[in-house]
Amino acid sequence: MNMASALTEFERLAGESLPLLAVELALILVLFVIARYTHGWWSGVSTREELAERDNIAFGISLAGGMTGLCLVLSGVFHLPGPESMGWKAAWIGAMGLATLALIRLGRWWYDKLALHQVDKQGLILEGNIAMAMVDAAIAIATATVLLANLRWLGEISLAALFLLCLDYFIALTLLVVITRILEHRFKRINQGGSLQRALAQDHRAVALRHSAYLLACGKIIATAGALNPYNPATPMMNVGGWLMWSTIGLALLLALSSGLRYVVLAQIKVSREVELQNNSGIAILDGALVYASALLLANLIQP
Repeated sequence: MNMASALTEFERLAGESLPLLAVELALILVLFVIARYTHGWWSGVSTREELAERDNIAFGISLAGGMTGLCLVLSGVFHLPGPESMGWKAAWIGAMGLATLALIRLGRWWYDKLALHQVDKQGLILEGNIAMAMVDAAIAIATATVLLANLRWLGEISLAALFLLCLDYFIALTLLVVITRILEHRFKRINQGGSLQRALAQDHRAVALRHSAYLLACGKIIATAGALNPYNPATPMMNVGGWLMWSTIGLALLLALSSGLRYVVLAQIKVSREVELQNNSGIAILDGALVYASALLLANLIQP
């Protein structure tokens, strides 16, 4: 096979011309650059100074979470029907990328205001708080996972679909806040009045590892709700109600299954004491892995 036939075969498999693919890749690079600098602008700092001069690991983790989320959503945008002409297709992808950045940022802000309202997450990350940065990155990736699932569920971009996308997105954010409240209540009960938010503010990394795993697992479960609730443009409220119902059921199953796995796999180990009192990151990672494994198992059982 010569070079010309190889390129022709590549275009056939990609479903797009090489010039259009080149434009799309260039746009992706631009979007990632925008993601970097808007992250610094939102925090009121220079990304170069934070990353290269202050060597702020926490800031890097937070930024990486946002970029990973952007990549996840863009991977779904390419498979949506869009304009045929190169110029309009480029503008469409650029607009979708900018909208994704805005929604992920909005999701972070929403979670901060409702779930981390007792601490200054942004200020703590600038001070180098790695625990808070891990949670910030996790919420960005979890919400991006939900956005990606919504795009695939809708399969189109119209005014009605965008309305449902935003509505389902805020339902997902609210459910993540509810899960955080449940975990916060459990933390307070086990630790005799201790505060989950205060532990994160004190850079308790074992607690952050486990909490981040819960956020990622919950995002995965919420993202699978569409598999049990086929999209029907004629019944928008049924779509939203079904998404909320199946997400809630899935999260309840996640908590039950992960508790069962923890009881069996980590038998004779007092997980809460190891993680919350002794800052045992090894146990925290294992516990978080069990939670995410539960989400993967449930997601594969739910999805056809």
